[in-house]
Amino acid sequence: MNTTSSRKLGLEVLDEVRWGTHLCFFYETTDDYIDIIAPYIQKGLENNESCFWVLPENIEKEEAIKITKTTIPNIDRYMQKGQIEIVAHSEWYTEKEVFNGESVLNSWENKYDKALSLGFDGLRITGDTSWVEKNQWMAFQDYESKISGLMSNKTMLAICSYPLSKCGAREILDVLENHHFALIRRNKRWIFAKSFVDMMDKLLEIQEYIKGKNVELKKHDFLKTSFFNISAHEVKTPLSAIKGYTQMLINEKLGTINEEQKLVLETMARNTDRLNNLINDYLDVARLQSGTMRFKVEKTSIKNLIEDVKEIMYPLVDSKKIRMDVQLAKGLPSFSIDGDRIKQVLINIIDNAIKFSPDGSSINFNVKKENDYILFEIQDFGLGISKDEQDKIFNLFYQSEPGQKVKIKGIGLGLSLSKAIVEAHGGQIWVDSKKGKGSKFSFTLPIKPVKHLKINTVI
Repeated sequence: MNTTSSRKLGLEVLDEVRWGTHLCFFYETTDDYIDIIAPYIQKGLENNESCFWVLPENIEKEEAIKITKTTIPNIDRYMQKGQIEIVAHSEWYTEKEVFNGESVLNSWENKYDKALSLGFDGLRITGDTSWVEKNQWMAFQDYESKISGLMSNKTMLAICSYPLSKCGAREILDVLENHHFALIRRNKRWIFAKSFVDMMDKLLEIQEYIKGKNVELKKHDFLKTSFFNISAHEVKTPLSAIKGYTQMLINEKLGTINEEQKLVLETMARNTDRLNNLINDYLDVARLQSGTMRFKVEKTSIKNLIEDVKEIMYPLVDSKKIRMDVQLAKGLPSFSIDGDRIKQVLINIIDNAIKFSPDGSSINFNVKKENDYILFEIQDFGLGISKDEQDKIFNLFYQSEPGQKVKIKGIGLGLSLSKAIVEAHGGQIWVDSKKGKGSKFSFTLPIKPVKHLKINTVI
């Protein structure tokens, strides 16, 4: 085994480092990111190292494999040997969207032991931080500070990538403190810093440039949002009139109608409701993105909340002859939430469960206390969601592959809105699913109310 004290990095700006080196680099574009990662991975493969690549949020696994095939010679041979592994951040850093630094450190140790047992000289790793939210930053930096200690006596190399668009002055200082070397790649060229102060000057100069660009983007976004809000309210006014008159006709307030006319009017009423709900969802997205969504927190009975949801969903459940089995654990406490918003979450999830379930199937709806939280679980036995899609379905406008194939109506707003509402309440939401076997959506809400409900998720 070749365990010399230094290794080639494959980077023109920093050719060679000692084993145990923990580097970071800042990048502006995806191309800049690939310009660093591809040669870094290639050199590790050539050096008989096991390589582990955790992807940024904006690069899919299939795209990464395609990139490696165009940039790294003989990549198929390395893959067949099991010398390179490529994973999404959700497969490595988070479990049910919760980051546990100690668990990730233990996983790195296991990967290292496995690499040596397979006859590789060491382990070369790279992980991107584009997924890290502000409320996770300190926990992640604590984890970063421990990686250097983990690697100090091992044949390991690590390079962590940070998108410049998510780093301010404070974040830059945290990152520089936790790494042995820091590099910058921008506009397809290296920016080399001779000292810590020089590095800070260059990074802050770039930040000011990006900030200026962001101001222009925010102006355009404000105009777009204002235009949409005004347009949406203008549409809702005549829509309300159409809905009102349609209901009067159905109720025969303006004269007798026959069955055929009644069916047509009921179809009009349903589509009017659908259009109204769609506009409301769009308005909610605009409020979430601008941080102007308001919450009305009140003491809420779980039993009453569930009864309201059952009543609302009954016509849809009945139309497909689906049996909804509701189980409420005994002794559930009342708690303080925005009941209407949580009702919206439940309706979104159950509506999806109905859409993706076959006629005559069942939906299990369980509510129970789990430690300091109330746990809601909605399980269907429909189409299910593939593992690759499970970390995407809460993204704005995302539509699952099964839904597209069977042409189920929807534009991908409900789950992203639900995620933002649950997290604003201090809870978490996730899905467990197997393709063809159905899905179980779960979310938690704290029994002790969050003092100030605030949207902190960019959707």
